[in-house]
Amino acid sequence: MGASSDGGTERTVLRMTRTVECPRELVGVAFRGSEAVRAGMITKAQLRNRAWVRLLRDVYVHRDHACRPDVRLAALRLASVPDQVVCGRTAAWLHGVWQPRPGDAVPLELTKPVLSTGIAVDGLARRRLVLRGVDGDSRPGYGVAALDDDVEKIEGLLVTSRLRTCFDLMRERRLVEAVVVADAFLHAGAVPLEHLAAYCTDRRRWPGVREARVAVALSSAAARSPGESRLRMVAVLGGLEEPLVNVPVVDGYGRHVATPDLQVRGRTWAWLEYDGAYHETDHQHAADVRRENRLVLSGRGIPVLRYDRRHLVNVGPQRVLSEIVSATGARHVAELDLRDFWRPPGHRRW
Repeated sequence: MGASSDGGTERTVLRMTRTVECPRELVGVAFRGSEAVRAGMITKAQLRNRAWVRLLRDVYVHRDHACRPDVRLAALRLASVPDQVVCGRTAAWLHGVWQPRPGDAVPLELTKPVLSTGIAVDGLARRRLVLRGVDGDSRPGYGVAALDDDVEKIEGLLVTSRLRTCFDLMRERRLVEAVVVADAFLHAGAVPLEHLAAYCTDRRRWPGVREARVAVALSSAAARSPGESRLRMVAVLGGLEEPLVNVPVVDGYGRHVATPDLQVRGRTWAWLEYDGAYHETDHQHAADVRRENRLVLSGRGIPVLRYDRRHLVNVGPQRVLSEIVSATGARHVAELDLRDFWRPPGHRRW
């Protein structure tokens, strides 16, 4: 890509597209296309060029800046209409619970109250939702604010509450991924466990809530990553004793040795480690080696089993469970239902 300045515009040459004039005022910001056209900064024909990306209805951004979180947040503000509510993973991001994987953009997920009128929901396809606490909702409340208010304001936007966001994300996923969501909200301190359980119970007739209630019962606030949660579910759903999660190991003098991700007990103990993508960096790999050596040299003779995404996806949970059973000498008392481990398509993944 090459660029040259000429007066108030930048000329940007895009691969496989014609040269397009890019006004400086429109580069690096989200803007309403109709307003930019009326102001004479750009034409409708130019907006159709691949240099520009349409994020939401009438909201555009230069393609080089389309993934920037601040630009996408600005796009949400520009597209905001009465009764439109940010939901799903976008709401989880605004609540500080979830971040997209490196290189991925924050999805723009929106909904509207089921009784609202007007234009259809924009952004990633989302059906309208029954939302308590919004204008026009005349149903009696439960008497507990956390259960009655499904919407709050963040950054000037209407957003599904922490409880409602967690609830919706859980009930649209299979069991293990629902646990991943619950673990993340609990670990972030975004929701209390008792409120989440009560929320699911009070909406027990809603679609998908049965699996969500099971996920709440299996959740752990100690899990620090989705990978840890998935690995823990291999052991739990395989009938093993509930693992200890991120519990420090100390030596005979009470000195800290290391903190393995999971400690699983059968006839003997095994330590389990989940290596996320950041473990592939040189710095983190060196720290992992030092930690594993400390565990081995602690004198307990406990095996350390390491897993990553490839083991849980390519090798499969059943193989991982077999290795844990062999390491601990535990009796395998349950068969895994691999449907519990199904993950949504890439554009819907946690």
